[in-house]
Amino acid sequence: MFDFIIKYSLRYRMLVVVISLVVLVYGSYLATQMSIDVFPDLDRPRVVIITEASGLATEEVETLVTQPIEIALMGANGVQAVRSQSTSGLNIIFVEFDWSTEIRAARQTVQERLTTLEGILPAGIRPQMTPPSSIMGQIVVAGIYRQDGPDGGKLAQVGTTNLMAEMTVADGQTPHIEVWRPGDRHDFATWEKLATQSIDWSAAEEPNVGTATIEIDGRTYEANFYSDAKQQLELRTIADWIIRPRLLKTTGVAEVFMQGGDRKQYQILIDPTALLEYDITVQDVEKALRESAISIPKPNSLAA
Repeated sequence: MFDFIIKYSLRYRMLVVVISLVVLVYGSYLATQMSIDVFPDLDRPRVVIITEASGLATEEVETLVTQPIEIALMGANGVQAVRSQSTSGLNIIFVEFDWSTEIRAARQTVQERLTTLEGILPAGIRPQMTPPSSIMGQIVVAGIYRQDGPDGGKLAQVGTTNLMAEMTVADGQTPHIEVWRPGDRHDFATWEKLATQSIDWSAAEEPNVGTATIEIDGRTYEANFYSDAKQQLELRTIADWIIRPRLLKTTGVAEVFMQGGDRKQYQILIDPTALLEYDITVQDVEKALRESAISIPKPNSLAA
């Protein structure tokens, strides 16, 4: 075959040259008409599902959450592959579709399949789709923590000022309080220690938890030192209500997911003895809580 091509090309040189010129001209024309993309889309249409399952271990997430969602998605129209990642309290599923599938149609297909899971997944667990994104995107992991003071102690805000109080404890003794005017948080040399007229410590039931009443320049301020659990709760509250909304307003950020920390909640501790005494069941307590949590608008008062 190759011998024939070589002999034919050598015998009809001009024909080969003409064909080559025609192909060159036609190829140049097609090159001018082609769309150019600096960063072409390299991944197939895909939908990412994230499910938060607070309180469940990794094995429970895999059994109770991941497998039912994967079974519901497998075999859907256009689905080529379903991949998942399960960790403690979190599940991520990647659903990849055929190249010819439009992303909106893919998301609609996934949404229809997720509606069939109602009553199958554990109570309070709701899968949610992330915004459409490309494989060229990046995932940035960031964390927040409470910084220690210049002397390695616990910091607390002094009243509503920009001053910080630092509490240090040595061998179970009474806490020692210092007041600082913060500078660069990465350079404690820029922090200025302030003189105080008096500091009164009011301890709570928990160790190293209480309120310091501080007098500075004739004015009295309070610095509240909370427990580690409450400080973690405050960090999660700041992340949910301050940091996350600001990140979502940033151009290019598709979604922000929060992990860790505790959320503020009301907890009802039921006394079994009191239930028997008043002849009340747990269902009666649940019903009363649902009815008491209903928001009712305040009626407008009309002046006579």
